[in-house]
This record gives sequence, C-alpha cells and structure tokens, in this order.
Amino acid sequence: MTRLLCLGFILFVFGCGADNSTPHLENTQDNITDQVYADSLAHFEQEIFKNSTSPLPYWNRAAWHLKNARIKEGLHDLDLALEADSTYGPAWSAKADALYLLRQFDQCINHLDVCLKYAPNHIPCKLRRAEMYIHLKLYEEAFTLINDALKINDQLSEAYWMKGTIYKENGELENALSSFQTSVEVNPSFFDGYIALGLAYASTSNPLAVDYYNSAISLNPRSVEAKYNLAMYYQELFLEEPAARKIAIEKSLALYETIIEIDSLNASAAFNQGFIYLEYLSGYSEAEYWFSQAIEALPYYHQAFYNRGLARESLDNNTDALEDYEVALKLKPDYTSAALAKSRVLEAMK
Repeated sequence: MTRLLCLGFILFVFGCGADNSTPHLENTQDNITDQVYADSLAHFEQEIFKNSTSPLPYWNRAAWHLKNARIKEGLHDLDLALEADSTYGPAWSAKADALYLLRQFDQCINHLDVCLKYAPNHIPCKLRRAEMYIHLKLYEEAFTLINDALKINDQLSEAYWMKGTIYKENGELENALSSFQTSVEVNPSFFDGYIALGLAYASTSNPLAVDYYNSAISLNPRSVEAKYNLAMYYQELFLEEPAARKIAIEKSLALYETIIEIDSLNASAAFNQGFIYLEYLSGYSEAEYWFSQAIEALPYYHQAFYNRGLARESLDNNTDALEDYEVALKLKPDYTSAALAKSRVLEAMK
C-alpha cells in the first residue's frame, strides 16, 4: 500500500479536515491582487495576528507551506496549532503524514496514537493508524479502527478500500471484491477503488478487469498506473485462439506506447514492449530497440541487458549479446540465466 502518505494526501487532509477555505473570488482585474494576497505569507500572518489563540490559522498556514513543499515550516506551524489546542485532531493527523514523508515512521505512529487519545473521533487519524497497522500486518487492530471510523461515517470509500486490501492479503477474494465494490459505490469517483477491482479481477483473468481499469482511466486519463495495469492484463491474458491473442497483444503494445508518450522515461513500459516483441512476435530488432530504451531510462536494469542480449543473439550479433550478458552479470553477479547465456555465446563464438 503506497498510495496513502504523500504530499497530495496531506493537501487532501488539509482541504477536508477543517473549514479553512477562502471566500470565492470572481476572476476579474479588480480582485487579482486579493487572490494573490490570499495565497501569501502575509495573509496567513495577518490571520494569526487576529486569532493567535486558535489552532486554525496556524493549521491553514501549515497547509500553505506544505502545498509549496516546505515540510519543515509546515511541521513548525502544526506544532504551533497543537500548542494552541492539544486536542486539535487535524493537526495531529497532518503532522503524522508530514513525518511519514520525512521517513520518521516511529514518530508518525506516535503522533497518530496521540491524536486518537486527544481526538478519538477524528476519522483521518483512525484511518492513517489503521493503515500503519496494515503495513505491519496487524490486521485485527486495523479492522477495529476501520470499523470505528465507519460507525462515525459509513460513506468512507477509503475505509472500504482498506478492508478490501486486508481481505485480499488474507486470500479472501470474494470479501475483498465486495469491499472494493462498496468503495466505488459510496464514491463513484474513487480512483483507487477501481484500480483495486481491476487488479482483483485480473488475478483470475476475469474480463471485468478491463471495465474497472477503463473506469479508472476515465477518471484520470493520464494515469500511468491504470494504463500499465490494463496493458499487463492484455499481455498476460492467455488466449488459445491466435487472432484473439494477436488483438490482445496489439492493445497491450498500444497502451505501453501511450505510457511512453506520458512518461518518456518509463523503463517498465519500454521493457515490456521489448519483451512482447522478443517472446511473442519474434521481432528481434524491435525488441533490441525497446530494451535499449529501457536501459537508457534505467542504466542499472539488469533484466533489460539480459533480454537485449537475447534479442541480439537471435539477430546473430553474438559480440554485442556477449557484452550485454557481461553487463547483466556485473550488475547482478548471481544472475544464473545471464551466466548460462554467456557460456552459450562463448561456445558459439569458438
């Protein structure tokens, strides 16, 4: 579970955790100065001066700092918010997330525990702490907090998604699917729920995976994650009928190319294209090209060197193939497949 604690989520917490929105300003020449001022340090300092005993203005300034990637300053303002009110749950949960970004995991957990002590009904703290339990595979403790949160608000898409994740980890696929389905029913715009459903159905080669991945793509057309998962589904789909198999492979290649257009340095998308040409289409020149692209994006990609060696060997270019196998072994000395390939090429070159 890697989606949770990122700067974007911190901003989500700030955006939803308290009434900190600024009044709507129409986009006219007369109020451009007001708009700029509302997003300035001077604005927040004035708000603090007006109400220095409230945690909210410090919390708002922390949000502004974190939005601009100033985590240290944001943490300081969260401390000031907690000095103003030690029971202010939004500050505890936001600070825990910031500490996670700094990879201070023990402090993150401690802050979540303090949050639950002072603000036991603060939902973000319950869910953040539950997810930390999931990371530690303490599923019973996680379930308790998730269910507590749902008792407060039964429309929490993330809570159902987390329950689905636990069920999936325990091999309870039907329960996982049910929970993931509920997550998108309570929030039809919940991207991660569609991704989870796609992955769950893809694990059994169920074509419903395509629908859920496409739903995720419709929510975020430039999502590399959704496109990559769908491409992998088509790539790994076992179809005995050659024409159907060809169509699936073509769809997979098209998706990988779209990913490259979005992210030109996506080594995995380049590698997978090379793999398809190498293993399924006998397109060795194309395979060599795409493995080279993967290596350019990720110079330590030992699998790409090995597979480019296979493509070059198939093109009767043993000299360059040998060089690739040697690089692969330099990067991963216990790479058995590369060692065997090197021996094979050396024997052929005698």
